[in-house]
Amino acid sequence: MTTNASITRRLTVSILLLELFAALALITTVTNHERHVRFETFDANLRGTCNALLGAVQEADSKDGSVQLDLTGMSFPSRAIYRVTVDNGQILGARGTLPSISVIPGSVTRTKVQDRPFRFYMLKGERVIDPGSPGAVNHHVTVIYGVPEGDTWHAVFEEARFFSIATVALLGITTLLISWLIRRFLLPIRELAHEAEKVSAERWTFHAPDSSKRFVELRPLASAIEKALARLEGSFQQQRRFTSDAAHEIKTDLAIIKSSVQLLSMRRRTVEEYEQGLILGLEDIGRLESTIQKMLALARLEQGPKADRETSDLAEIVEDVIVQSQPYADIKEVEVITENLQIGVEVLLDREDAMMLFSNVLLNALQHSSTNGLVKISMMTDRETVVLRIRDYGEGISEEDRPFLFDAFYRGDASRSRKSGGTGLGLSICKAICDRAGGSIGIANHPDGGAEVEIRFPIFSRIARAT
Repeated sequence: MTTNASITRRLTVSILLLELFAALALITTVTNHERHVRFETFDANLRGTCNALLGAVQEADSKDGSVQLDLTGMSFPSRAIYRVTVDNGQILGARGTLPSISVIPGSVTRTKVQDRPFRFYMLKGERVIDPGSPGAVNHHVTVIYGVPEGDTWHAVFEEARFFSIATVALLGITTLLISWLIRRFLLPIRELAHEAEKVSAERWTFHAPDSSKRFVELRPLASAIEKALARLEGSFQQQRRFTSDAAHEIKTDLAIIKSSVQLLSMRRRTVEEYEQGLILGLEDIGRLESTIQKMLALARLEQGPKADRETSDLAEIVEDVIVQSQPYADIKEVEVITENLQIGVEVLLDREDAMMLFSNVLLNALQHSSTNGLVKISMMTDRETVVLRIRDYGEGISEEDRPFLFDAFYRGDASRSRKSGGTGLGLSICKAICDRAGGSIGIANHPDGGAEVEIRFPIFSRIARAT
């Protein structure tokens, strides 16, 4: 199921959501801060006005020591409420209707007046008439002053609204900038994809754009694509070469069989000649069958490891292969010796493949050995790896043959020629078996003469046995 998901769109939306969340958090923080600051100022104004009202309590013109409220030069908000009382509740001045509230002196009290939120402040003080004289009069003054909160809240909301509008405008601008920047930053990926689209079965050339190599994050991707395509190109070329070589091999064997039958049919022959022709034809058919079987084996091995693979004891396999190959070794008059074979070293390789691997390697060593020669098989292990070395004392490997030893159908010497029955697939099968089991195989000339095959496998399990 295909979708129209877009990385650009997802990145843009994700960044904008983060910005929106940050903007909301910032607006909330700013609004709370603005409210706190404005209401601190509001309460300071309440206290200041109460002190001013207390200061407005002055001595009256009478000589009885009474006081009066002088509001000269003072102004109040339109909906402000206050009341100034003295001594036993005598009201010196009042404005508006004071609600029935319990106000703690020196503190701010919130309440509603005609459904409007108000803040009230109470201040208690003293006014002394003729202080220091015997006739001094001490008056206890109580001031209650309240102002509606509406104007302050309006200012807070206006500040928040302005900040919100500015934030939305900035989000709109950043949306366009972010979208443009993301598209620009993702351009190297599109260029890389465009270059990769040009690759086909006929055109394997791939050059990563310079734009993708400038960025640290894209460099591994560009390198991985280049390496993957190089491996794929090698695999395709190997497959084409294998198909071409296989077709040539089969065609050659069929041509030999056909020519042998045509030769028999050209004239009447004796029974002995017909029998000899049939024997040669069967040999040619057997060689063709062997080639096809090896091709099928190689194809099976190159499909990758099976899900439920078996394990094999390498030492037991080597001993079985030596017994199986002994007749050929006797014919070649070559002695096969072993060194340090350790029973109980197992690898993740089933018996059939293990027998095929060591049979091909040992047969190859015997073919390269001269009469009265020697083939030496040794084993070394550590905690994780087992190494088998099969050395012959023959003529060694020529430098021109070394790069192609594991290529299918390659025959670099007489031991792999058609006359001796070789198909050129033996070492290719050996390499496929090792690769499938997570191991490796290599061939090199030994410093003291002859060739040495080195096979490495990771140890699957090692059974300790008493000697």
